[in-house]
Amino acid sequence: MERGCDRISNLPDPLLEHILTFLPTKYAIRTGVLSKRWKDLWVSQPYISLSHDGLIGRIVEFKNLSVRDRTVKVSKYKNFFNKVLLHPQAKVKKLQISAPERLEALEFNRWFPVIMKEGLEELDLDFAIFCDAPVSILAVCNTLVTLKLDFGALSAHKFPKSFYFPNLKTMQLCGFVLANNFTHQLLQSKNLESLILPYFMFDLMSRDSVPNCSDQKQALPNLNYAQMNCPYTFRGEDSTRSFLKNMINVVSNAKDLNLSLSIMEYLAHDDLPEFNNLKHIKLHLQSFHVRAMCYILQKAPNLEFLHIEFVRPYGNEPLMLEELRSCCSRANLKVIQMTNFILEEDLVLELVQLIFESACSLEGIVIELVEQPKMNNFLRCQKLLTLPRLPECSILHLKWDFNYSY
Repeated sequence: MERGCDRISNLPDPLLEHILTFLPTKYAIRTGVLSKRWKDLWVSQPYISLSHDGLIGRIVEFKNLSVRDRTVKVSKYKNFFNKVLLHPQAKVKKLQISAPERLEALEFNRWFPVIMKEGLEELDLDFAIFCDAPVSILAVCNTLVTLKLDFGALSAHKFPKSFYFPNLKTMQLCGFVLANNFTHQLLQSKNLESLILPYFMFDLMSRDSVPNCSDQKQALPNLNYAQMNCPYTFRGEDSTRSFLKNMINVVSNAKDLNLSLSIMEYLAHDDLPEFNNLKHIKLHLQSFHVRAMCYILQKAPNLEFLHIEFVRPYGNEPLMLEELRSCCSRANLKVIQMTNFILEEDLVLELVQLIFESACSLEGIVIELVEQPKMNNFLRCQKLLTLPRLPECSILHLKWDFNYSY
């Protein structure tokens, strides 16, 4: 082999550009100093990931810096963004940005009108704390497939009233206030497969009417998974209840659901759609939500996996024994998982015993015990093992973590 021969630089541009996609963004950009041949190759890098770990330093270290040092680092961070995102030849398909410092509207207005154009397929923004950003810029993109926005769980940013993502498959929004017509707009994303709202709020101050999405046909046709969590309970205002009813209708085709306490409280009071495709559901349960669980069992004829996470305190509302027994006996449940489980609560034990005795199709039961140092956990397990089970061949798995702290 001839000494000093640069075989890599002689490769065609498309191949070099493909190689650069395997490098972290900041290292791909650094290849521009190698030679004139490499100077602008990084510009065609379609996958850009800019995280605080690499550009500012780990978030804990960053917060311990003086105000002056933090200002200097953030300034470098923003300059780096300007260089990467505003390059005239940039062709961004996937953009992931993570930073511990708030992003001001000035930078947001400068960067994202350029980014939100044809060709962008994935946008993932995580700013850790409140972000002063005009989210209305992020309202339309015909090619977007994945949208993940987290500007802080309590940021209370208003998500655009009007948005259009016809090819969207994944939407994850954390800390946003959703407009009355959110579900109506969401129905335009007919390819949506995953909807994750780990912390959302409803616009209580809005005077706009809530569109009716109660028709079963007005549901996302390709939805596989939906998670919904809300920091407050849905009571009182008709518009609030109508909004949540629309949300449930829109996700009624999902195969997998994860519903929080506030959703459960609402489910216990109103008629809702059939969940004909539902195979797996996780419910965050207190004693007064048992009626809602009965409803799910009635309306989900193909449900096979029920995950109950007990929420402390569980409460002392009396169980609806006969209704729950009837629902369990008619259900086609194969596996039940129970987490955050404390056996010493009588109502919890009563619920478990009822399910054991009436769920006739069960193949497996998984119970994850909450470790309680002052109790004999082996006796608790023995108590569970002695409960009669209708399908005697069903397998009971008991789990708990011994590594508790006092």
